Amino acid sequence: MDLKEPQTPSPSCAKILMLHGHAQSGHSFRCKTHFLQETVGNILLKSIPKDQNRVPFDGFEFHYPSGLWPANPDDFNVESNHMWVWGYGDPETDRIRGLETTIEYLLHFMDIHGPFIGIMGFSTGACIGAVIASLLERRESVGNLRFDTNHPPLGFLASFCGFPLEHPAYKSLYNPKIETPTLHVMASMDVVIEERQSLRLMEFCKNSYMHYFFGTHYVPRSEDFLDVLANFFEHAFENDGVEEDEWEDLEN
Repeated sequence: MDLKEPQTPSPSCAKILMLHGHAQSGHSFRCKTHFLQETVGNILLKSIPKDQNRVPFDGFEFHYPSGLWPANPDDFNVESNHMWVWGYGDPETDRIRGLETTIEYLLHFMDIHGPFIGIMGFSTGACIGAVIASLLERRESVGNLRFDTNHPPLGFLASFCGFPLEHPAYKSLYNPKIETPTLHVMASMDVVIEERQSLRLMEFCKNSYMHYFFGTHYVPRSEDFLDVLANFFEHAFENDGVEEDEWEDLEN
């Protein structure tokens, strides 16, 4: 009998989907957050519990898709346009034009390039990240947002200056509440997204964690924030999670 040596498991990467804000692109968001990649990746790898039934993660990848729609609807020149959006409309009052196509595109992107362990989204990217987290939990279409993927639910969502969609057509996205562990990062001097909007999204998430930072509408990079992020990942990958009445500021 020819006895073969046991095969070494193939290497596996922890993949994070990065979703940019209004009038940005995957490329510009990569440039704005490149300083986070190595630190966040290493923190994440230390936080994910080892599973003897799964190949352990030995690396990490950040994927930065761009929105499908130009910020200026009159400019569809892909070569010159570096400002993209995920849809058109007021998130507090409108049904968002183009949202159905965006969600279909992103779910397909996740099927092709994933699976993804979590999403980090900025502003409208955070809003879209919450929509995706909700759909992946519900495993069914919500209104005109078609669920067509085998991708598993997310391990976490990091929402920077995020907000929900308030039109009644999207009510089922947030009821029941989103269970994916979510870090809500809010800027003390944000003049683009109001605090009440970010707090509203937080209300729609069952396993919520909050962090305020002194600054404006951007992704923070301070040591304090990185400590908060490490604490969040530790909580997010605990088996028992946290109940909705146990919201906490991870600075404490």
